Amino acid sequence: MFSLPPLLPPARASAQPLPRALACLALIATGALVALAAWYPGQWQVLLLLLPAVWSRVRGRTSAFAIWIGYYLAGARDIPVVCMRFFSGYRELTQPEALVLGVAFWIAQACVLATPWALLKPDSDSSATRHALCATIATVLVTVPPLGIIGWLSPAYVASALFPGWKAPGLVLGMTATACAAAVSRARFAQRMATLLVILSLLARSVASAPVVPSRWTALDTRLGRFDQSSYASLYARTQQVQAIAQRAFSESATVVVLPEEIVGLWRPAMSYWWRDDIQAFATAKRTLIVGMDLTASVTPFRYSDSAVIVGADHGRLDSRQPVPAALWRPGAAVSAVRGSLTQPYVMVAGKSVAFSICYEDLLWWPHWRILLRSPDVLVSLSNGWFDSDLALAHIQRQGIAAIARLSGVPLLRAVNR
Repeated sequence: MFSLPPLLPPARASAQPLPRALACLALIATGALVALAAWYPGQWQVLLLLLPAVWSRVRGRTSAFAIWIGYYLAGARDIPVVCMRFFSGYRELTQPEALVLGVAFWIAQACVLATPWALLKPDSDSSATRHALCATIATVLVTVPPLGIIGWLSPAYVASALFPGWKAPGLVLGMTATACAAAVSRARFAQRMATLLVILSLLARSVASAPVVPSRWTALDTRLGRFDQSSYASLYARTQQVQAIAQRAFSESATVVVLPEEIVGLWRPAMSYWWRDDIQAFATAKRTLIVGMDLTASVTPFRYSDSAVIVGADHGRLDSRQPVPAALWRPGAAVSAVRGSLTQPYVMVAGKSVAFSICYEDLLWWPHWRILLRSPDVLVSLSNGWFDSDLALAHIQRQGIAAIARLSGVPLLRAVNR
């Protein structure tokens, strides 16, 4: 006689995937909550330490992946809407097509940035040292190129909250804090190191002071929206608007005026003619204008630089080291922005050394490596957010560049077009 096997064990086995799925959903939600608390609408970047702490305690790579994908999905939640507005605004795609592309970008970036944390997740019985080392390596991988090209929301931002004004040593200590968070529950040495870091953080915060922007320097926000460059009539109308804004600021006693990224669009021979008298007047009056524009690099294929240009009493330029991927920076396409050199020096303006951050660079660490080694007198940020000014992304971008300025102890001047 043959008897049927008992039914209870298979029933228990089939029930196991549900609790595992619920655990992953809970971890995704945890990562999302940390993103909201650390970034907009929250302002508590120190809570980024919760991510490596939880990551070190979970079991398996799937769980490790879950917490980080939740973080990156929540933090970059505006990508679908931004893509829809940008690509449809320039009539490159219809709104539905642009939205689908945005959703694909949104999911892809979260998967790419969460993958190092999953692949480097040590076994549960691994040492505290291994957890600390893997957390450090993962942080570096998602902060510097090639993955760092989309390295927004990096855990390295915790350094600016803990060690304001401490520059490169502060960044190293911030990375050490991330490593300790991954190991603190596993070793007394990590707990002692964490205690030391808390003491150093309290010291750094107690002696930190708010940097002062140079007198009579001003950055102007504008509400000119998307620039239609399809006709000379629209080009001339925008030129008159921008000239009036700059002249009004100088008439109110400003000596250095900063205008947003790409506010005058692509610099053409006609625009050089329209601006000639104003630039000469600025130079005669010892006034300096910093303005965002695109400069032609080559005609076939068409390449241009997204630049900050200094005219008037001072002269110079800085090219964006990382234009927005897919939107502006499109290697291999017929039209693309080009990347400026990472070794571009500071520009001297009115006797002050000036570092620049152009739009997308506000969200990244690596283009600003120089200011962590030798602080400039001013950090100038130019942005053109006509497509995201009402979204969380605009606030997160401002938080990102403010954190870099805070860590380097440099005053920040920021001009944004909405």
